[in-house]
Amino acid sequence: MDFSISRETEELREEIRQFIKDYPPDEFPVQAADDFWGNGGYSYEYTRKMGEAGWLSLTWPEEWGGRGRTILDKMVVAEELAYCRAPHSFNLMLDGMSNHIITHGNDYLRKEILPKIAKGSIVFWLALSEPNAGSDLLALQTKAEDRGDVFVVNGQKIWSARAHMADYGYLITRTDPNVPRHKGLSMFIVDRKLPGITIEPIINLVGENYHNHVYFDNVEIPKEFLLGKKNEGFYQMLKGLEMDRFWARYQKPAICKRVLDDLIDYCKNNSRNGKPLYQNSVIRQKLAQTATEIETCRLVFYRMAWMLDQKVPIRHETAMGKTFADEMGQRLMDLAMEILGLDCQLEEGSKSAPFKGLFERWYLISRGHTIAGGTVEVMKDTIARMGLGLSKK
Repeated sequence: MDFSISRETEELREEIRQFIKDYPPDEFPVQAADDFWGNGGYSYEYTRKMGEAGWLSLTWPEEWGGRGRTILDKMVVAEELAYCRAPHSFNLMLDGMSNHIITHGNDYLRKEILPKIAKGSIVFWLALSEPNAGSDLLALQTKAEDRGDVFVVNGQKIWSARAHMADYGYLITRTDPNVPRHKGLSMFIVDRKLPGITIEPIINLVGENYHNHVYFDNVEIPKEFLLGKKNEGFYQMLKGLEMDRFWARYQKPAICKRVLDDLIDYCKNNSRNGKPLYQNSVIRQKLAQTATEIETCRLVFYRMAWMLDQKVPIRHETAMGKTFADEMGQRLMDLAMEILGLDCQLEEGSKSAPFKGLFERWYLISRGHTIAGGTVEVMKDTIARMGLGLSKK
């Protein structure tokens, strides 16, 4: 395992830093705020600008218009974007979807969808979880009936993040109810504008529409939008979940490092009871502990990036990374509340709110991070079973 950064990768780091200088993130409109994943806010305009500069297809094979760079290269770019809070949250799903389409898609999907992803002109949402199928996705009931040139879909999805803002969904359905649960599933790319799709908002703790209910009522999906082979979606889903847990968390160390640096700066410039905060022994120890956790988390994801580049399967490793990153983020927000005091509970727009109320928002949002994408309890069970060999039987 070699974590040293090559000259080419360092040049790429300088290239993305120049891009950030040329196109300051604060100058772009944001359609939805930063949710503390490390991807910044949601900005169609910034996503398109990144597409124009070739950043969205960085790791794609050259035959599909990419630059053929490594996953480690992608991580270095992502760290720079996350630290400056660039509004590139739409990129998260674009990374995962492009990988799936390149790997499992037919020529039609590759030619029709990949160029749009590369340009940043479309965005995606996940249509996986259902009211009775969350951690146990095999219990899903949404059905797709094969009717020749189309599949007719009926059912409901839930917790579909930003579906109301997306163009296409990554949908899993049951296409054969007469076989064991894991053998009758199929994956589709679904156009949100198709007749029969209804989206209803779910309002979160900060009063925003992040997740959604999505209903499918006789939705006709052209056969060309079947992703992979019919009834083999289970294996694609597993790989997709592992990749999602990697792509959705690999920027967490960088944004946490930014928060840590902000807190350190605050402690250097503020006092309590006539004594600078940075001289408080408890605060110093907690800041040092946080710095250690952030660097550890960063190396966990660097190892996974190396494994992906070497074509080594990642199984329980993504569960480790997700669990560590999500719990670390929650602990960091707890620490921010302790250091900043009661004023940290003031919302955005309040005159005395530290950091313009950002940490109050992130504290509330981070409570759901250990649930999204697989609960921390399920993740730890995955680690026990697949990493430690601890069978339940």
